Amino acid sequence: MDFLREAVALHKRCPVIDGHADSVLAVLGGQRTLIQRSDKGHIDWPRAREGGLTCTVQAAWIDPVYYPVAARRVGEAIDGLLRQIAAGEGVRLALRAEDITAAHEDGGLAVLLNIEGAEGIQGSLALLRNYYRLGVRMMGLVWNHRNEVAEGVGEPESGGGLTRFGREVVREMNRLGMLIDLAHITPRGFFDVLELSEDPVLFTHGNCHALHEHPRNLTDEQIKALASHGGVFGVSFVASFMGKEKASLTTVADHIDHVCQLLGNADHVGLGSDFDGADMPPGLEDVTRLPELTAELLRRGYREEDMAKVLGGNYLRVFRQVLG
Repeated sequence: MDFLREAVALHKRCPVIDGHADSVLAVLGGQRTLIQRSDKGHIDWPRAREGGLTCTVQAAWIDPVYYPVAARRVGEAIDGLLRQIAAGEGVRLALRAEDITAAHEDGGLAVLLNIEGAEGIQGSLALLRNYYRLGVRMMGLVWNHRNEVAEGVGEPESGGGLTRFGREVVREMNRLGMLIDLAHITPRGFFDVLELSEDPVLFTHGNCHALHEHPRNLTDEQIKALASHGGVFGVSFVASFMGKEKASLTTVADHIDHVCQLLGNADHVGLGSDFDGADMPPGLEDVTRLPELTAELLRRGYREEDMAKVLGGNYLRVFRQVLG
């Protein structure tokens, strides 16, 4: 079988969703746009479509230097993304799951907005609601540092979980119909959210601790808990999360395979590249190489039914439940 040819065909038949990218940073920095095809960075709208991607989750990340003006920086990032979406041919803002399925049907691209770290709400549920009104449909509770909601993995000493305000944020996100992203949170915070949230949650970009010990990676216990709550684990392509010297496209497939073997199914794993936010391994230099990862999984015996879940079906299930 020509696995790559079958992978390309599969990307046309199935919606393909990537759970995390940081591409707006290059736009804000003036290095490039996302509208035009570029040889810089990992993803832009034309290359996303070349790679058979249906939906990219684009993050508004706040560099710590901007923490004193976090809300302003988030606003600039959202504005930047909305302008790129509006100017892109066949590109639409994803507010509901049906926006993604519609993009797949017409060969377009959907962009779902995420805020990476609750620094941007500055202790205000009103700001959270205003971001929702602007079209943001996902928020990560932390980046690597402690904030008013929880603690990030970069500050593990206290072992802290959700704060009182953090619990209010989780409840309000549930009420709004907003996706919760647990990437970067401490283990205690991770389990606090699973206990509190009425909706399934996501872990959009990380890898498996059992294959490589790194504070950003999930233990088998966490993976099982996330799955039992109905959530999805977006396996990242970040070389340093897999052991930088040995990381490759096949290593990413190993991490996806580990989740499936651990759970006994392919129902709770997806793609979480971290394009434009980290170092990519050989074989996955940019979004146009995505079909090669699919081909590797097909080569390992994954059936189309399971691949459809990994490529986007699992995310879509949660999107339908939370976003409508």
